[in-house]
Amino acid sequence: MIKTTNLKETDQIQPLILRAYIAKKITAMMQEYQVDNLDDIGCFVILEKEEFACVPMNELEFVEVLEIGAESYLHGVRIIDESYGEDIYLPVEVVRC
Repeated sequence: MIKTTNLKETDQIQPLILRAYIAKKITAMMQEYQVDNLDDIGCFVILEKEEFACVPMNELEFVEVLEIGAESYLHGVRIIDESYGEDIYLPVEVVRC
């Protein structure tokens, strides 16, 4: 599990396309909410495939399958309180018919 609250912490995210996607979201959120530290409003949590049990499905506001490049992620947002949320990404395999 990787928890990121600033751009520097995105350095450890793999693959690079996911790192770039999250860095762009962090920058946009910090500008939108006019904060210098993302941890004031939330964080990004990146899980490994085997960490599926760490996803609190019954606590998520929404869940979607997000495709970034050739990778697919289960993406959901958990609201911790009225001013703080977790943006969660779990790599998944999508079976195409």
